[in-house]
Amino acid sequence: MKMRVVAILVVLLMFNKVNIAQNKYLTKIYSKTIKTLKLYVDGNDLSYPAIELNGDTRVVIQFDDLVVNIRDYKYRIIHCNNDWSVSEMFSDEFMDGFNENSIQEYQFSSNTKVPYVNYKIVIPNEDVKLKVSGNYILEVVDDSDEKETVLTARFLVYEPIVKINAEVKQPIGVENKNNSQEIKLSVIHEELSIDDPFNDIKVSIIQNNRPDRILQDVKPVFVKDNELIYSYSDDIVMPAGNEFRIFSIPNIHKYGLNVNDIKFVDTVYHIQLRLDERRSFKKYFWEEDMNGKYIINIENNDDAYMYADYVYVHFLLPMSEPIIEGKVYVYGEFTNWELTNKNLMTYNFDNKTYEAVILLKQGYYNYIYTLKNSYTQKIDGAIIEGSHFQTENDYIICVYFKDFSQKFDRLVGYKVINSKH
Repeated sequence: MKMRVVAILVVLLMFNKVNIAQNKYLTKIYSKTIKTLKLYVDGNDLSYPAIELNGDTRVVIQFDDLVVNIRDYKYRIIHCNNDWSVSEMFSDEFMDGFNENSIQEYQFSSNTKVPYVNYKIVIPNEDVKLKVSGNYILEVVDDSDEKETVLTARFLVYEPIVKINAEVKQPIGVENKNNSQEIKLSVIHEELSIDDPFNDIKVSIIQNNRPDRILQDVKPVFVKDNELIYSYSDDIVMPAGNEFRIFSIPNIHKYGLNVNDIKFVDTVYHIQLRLDERRSFKKYFWEEDMNGKYIINIENNDDAYMYADYVYVHFLLPMSEPIIEGKVYVYGEFTNWELTNKNLMTYNFDNKTYEAVILLKQGYYNYIYTLKNSYTQKIDGAIIEGSHFQTENDYIICVYFKDFSQKFDRLVGYKVINSKH
């Protein structure tokens, strides 16, 4: 027993150089040379990273390193509670295999102006077999740099035990009915015995997989035989937002969707997008989007992750004056839903325009502009984008069961619903 505890402490000290003081994990890049972190179910680049326990699907974690020398990258798996804090489980309780493995699948970019190495991890694999459901983090470290954390990535493993019935409606409340969406929800648990539904069951609802749009620990309004009802509650209303803006760069020699100009400067292509406009006072207009996602693709090539080039994308948002309440950011899955200096916009007083230049890989992108309030620290996209109850959104519904005998939160139900379907 003492040897096991010592071994666990050694592993934690080795891997937690960045996260040792961090209670909860996000999908996050820590290294300056890492780009294009993608998580999806194998075979579907637009899917959310969630797989069934002991099923036949796998989660893919893929990223680029702009340092073209092969790094000694290793990864480990971390089991988390429903709120993404680390669970009390030891690795041998939630997985089979040694929880420190080298990334063995990688490929060099080909015929690109910006060289890179693309790394790929698939879970489960021959070295890692997951034994329980729940929230998981994959942490990548650089073994050659004192176990420096490179990135962390969230994914879900679920058991289809409960049945989830859900739909999205316009809220009844007058205050929210024009700019928000309400989720009507019930959980049927005929195959699961629940003693205390208010504490044993935790429901999370996530809009478009955004960490800033999560409702956690939603409580049922009514409890019936084998059914928990969550409808008609102000607790499950979210801002609807607006449809995402779109651009595409599948060919750096042709103008893609919403591209205004292409220039080759100092060995790198620069893509200037068309001038955007503030939408907070405009009527709702539907345009098919991907709910904030992006995909890597290029024309006439199936292996875009290897052949797609990096380009500087110029975002331009004309505004008559800067917004004094906070800072403006370009926002989407390609920023890992983070607000950092990499996607911060600066106001050009000469042009009266917010501007940002971001290095991105060729592909098809969704994005919005959002504001981080300097006083409240809250993220608010409506001040620039507007918010309409008609907006098409995905809602990911997760039902967790607190298994006190096994000291972890099982993910016993998972479903994705759409506000227009």
